[in-house]
Amino acid sequence: MTSLLFAWVGLGVVAIGFVTLTTAERRARVGVRRDRLELAPPRAQWGGGPIHPASRSLAARALAAFARLVRSRSRVVGEARALRCGAHLLGMGPLVLVVALLPVLGTWAGAEGPPLVFADLEQGLLVVAGALLVSAFARVAVGLSERHPAARLASARIASRQVSSLGLLAVVLAPLALGAGSLRLQDLVLQQQQGWVPLAGLSAQLEVPWLQAWEGAWFPAWNVFVQPITALLFVPAIALWVASPRADDPSTGGVTLAGLGLDADPAALYWVRLEARLSRVVAAGLFVTLFLGGSSIPFLDPDRFLSVLSPFVGQGLPEFVWTGLQLGTFVVKLALTLWVAARLAEVSADARDDRALRFATRRLMPLAWANLLLVAGMTIWWGGASGGPA
Repeated sequence: MTSLLFAWVGLGVVAIGFVTLTTAERRARVGVRRDRLELAPPRAQWGGGPIHPASRSLAARALAAFARLVRSRSRVVGEARALRCGAHLLGMGPLVLVVALLPVLGTWAGAEGPPLVFADLEQGLLVVAGALLVSAFARVAVGLSERHPAARLASARIASRQVSSLGLLAVVLAPLALGAGSLRLQDLVLQQQQGWVPLAGLSAQLEVPWLQAWEGAWFPAWNVFVQPITALLFVPAIALWVASPRADDPSTGGVTLAGLGLDADPAALYWVRLEARLSRVVAAGLFVTLFLGGSSIPFLDPDRFLSVLSPFVGQGLPEFVWTGLQLGTFVVKLALTLWVAARLAEVSADARDDRALRFATRRLMPLAWANLLLVAGMTIWWGGASGGPA
């Protein structure tokens, strides 16, 4: 029953991510740019007035989408429906598993409490990598199930992107496991809940007295601060995996020459859109977990929070409030990550497949290996300097 409750909480977080993502896509598609008012869509022709058109209503759009789903299915001649259904199940299942593994609720009763997750696996990072691999090949199968030649071309694009992306992700994520000394997602999050003093002892080593005033400054030990190169490499690596195989661009409304969904009926196209958006939410959740400390709250000690409130209201209520604060923190971080990713996608150009793959294999992969060697060297040096095993 407890695991089922955690699963429902994870689905609720995913729903919030869906709302954030769809809102960002709609604003990028129909929003008015103040510097280019001549590009504003003709709202007066949509009905309801230029300020409140009918398409602005969320309820009206939801009813229209539901009407398209419940209509009678149209059978496309030459389409492998069994392969399509199996590919959708194979693609959605691993993504749901990744959501279930994310420590959305953190821990109960502080850092030493039990993790509140659906499944706490010792090899969680490897399971996540395997789930991403299975979901990637499921997208290729979806493209092969359609009859349109553009879908076959999209399958080739997806396969090349996913192979390079997953290879790059394996090298990029290795420093995180090396720094934490574990493949467990909860250990990666707990490591980021500590304080990080980047200038500790630097004045004595460099013999610079004026640095002593800054030695006490500390930051959250999030990997985005501790391993910034790894965080920067993770963004293009996961972007290659997230790259949507759809023929239509949800942010601009444009249609490309190669992609999925040109011959699909509304119900089949719905599953393609759902999988594409779920993959974006999963990517943002992984970034929050691996680089932004998960559900941890910076500059707030959970043990001190519980010790201050427990003499007045008991132990159970502060622990419940702390769990709610952790959940809210994860949701806020997820929404901000999706919003920043949407803004970056809006202002950046979409590179061709050959250029993207060349950039990933010839530029990012050597940097990822160099970053891995740097983190390994720093780990060995720090272990020897602190008296631990090298």
